[in-house]
Amino acid sequence: SLTDMAWPLGAGGCSLAVDLLSARPGPLTPPAARARMPPARVIMKSADGCDLAVRPHDGRSVGRFGYRRLTMVERSASVAVALLLVWLLSVPRGPWHRAAVLVKNRVHWFSLILGLVWLLGSAWLSASMLKILAVMLFARPKLLPPSDMLPSAFSTIRELSEKVTVHLLRKAPLEGKETKEFLPVLCFHGFGANGSSYEDLLEPLTEEMPDALVLCPDQVGFGLSRRPSLHISSQLQRNDLAKHLLRPKGESGMALLDDLTTLQMYTLSGNAVIARAVLDAEPATVKEQVVIGHSMGAITAAALAVSSARSGHKVKLVLESPAFLSKPCDRLEPSKIGRVTALALRWQRTVLRLVLQLPGLTYSRRFWQRGLAMAAPMDEERARLQVLRYRWPSLSEHWALGLANFVTARLITMEDGLVLHELIEASLEGNLRVLIITGDQDRVVPLARSKDL
Repeated sequence: SLTDMAWPLGAGGCSLAVDLLSARPGPLTPPAARARMPPARVIMKSADGCDLAVRPHDGRSVGRFGYRRLTMVERSASVAVALLLVWLLSVPRGPWHRAAVLVKNRVHWFSLILGLVWLLGSAWLSASMLKILAVMLFARPKLLPPSDMLPSAFSTIRELSEKVTVHLLRKAPLEGKETKEFLPVLCFHGFGANGSSYEDLLEPLTEEMPDALVLCPDQVGFGLSRRPSLHISSQLQRNDLAKHLLRPKGESGMALLDDLTTLQMYTLSGNAVIARAVLDAEPATVKEQVVIGHSMGAITAAALAVSSARSGHKVKLVLESPAFLSKPCDRLEPSKIGRVTALALRWQRTVLRLVLQLPGLTYSRRFWQRGLAMAAPMDEERARLQVLRYRWPSLSEHWALGLANFVTARLITMEDGLVLHELIEASLEGNLRVLIITGDQDRVVPLARSKDL
């Protein structure tokens, strides 16, 4: 049976049947009978026109999204500066002097029209760019530390080391459940999302599996997890994965959190090592594990599942619309990126960081509404709640730099093919079972791609 439990597990009309994860057969509880989180509140605005960041579970406003509106004085000043700039460029020896002369002397009606279009267009473009610059300089959003803006009643922050601090949603077994061992269920989000994507799944999972301990971490570069500083130099190693993470069967050793470089922390396989450290910090767990990954998060989930299965755990892996971007390969050759590539990557990161913070893009509610509508159809209430969850990290400090660092790390190390190869090999070794789910209306990861996998 399929239920309407959650997004993204259910993107495009397909949902996760939690009985498939459980070792016990049995009917699913009707969706209407499940305990639900309160519905998303209507969008509230502050006095300066910004959307307020209101937590759905308690109605508390922790801040505001995006840039505030410019005052009338600030707008007038930007227009005046733009006109002054156009005038300065039109004086003798200025680049638009000839256009100004054509307008003044009226040499020919065509030249007159062309000169007017040139000058008016230049004035409009200058005013628009100066307005954007004024907004980014004087109307910047107030960014908060993660501890001041936890999005959910299930939110917690774990400091795993000096360099690694992870925000995650944590749902312990139901109250009154007497057990010394828990069944760990780890959930990994897709690109642009965060652990809150799984919030609607927390209650249903613990109802169907009363001994489940559900953990939904924000991967490094997303959500509210710490974003370590990434220095890009010519000495960086391309395809440098976490040591021993995807080791062959029978090889000893285990990838350790302290062994990760900053670049590896931003890779998907590195996030699997961090997730292992999150799990190790929990109380005693059983030998079984359930690992769930959506879209890009399916790669992280697969890396963790392979590592756990080869360490002797019984693992059930659920891949929902898995977004593996390359074919299986049995090795990646490390190599230095070189000076030219390092310079290009630094420029790419700077430009991306700037673009992410432009007014009207990721700070805008409409940006996320349109993006999610392109991914899969959703009703109005669910879409409003998902937009809130996707926008929430933009309230935190250094969010744009963290996302730019992640994209840079993906360009340096593309581990999809190796993870997929090891997943295929590990699935034949006896400790790993894999279930692939794809929505038939999913517009990002087509059904045919999952069938091929």
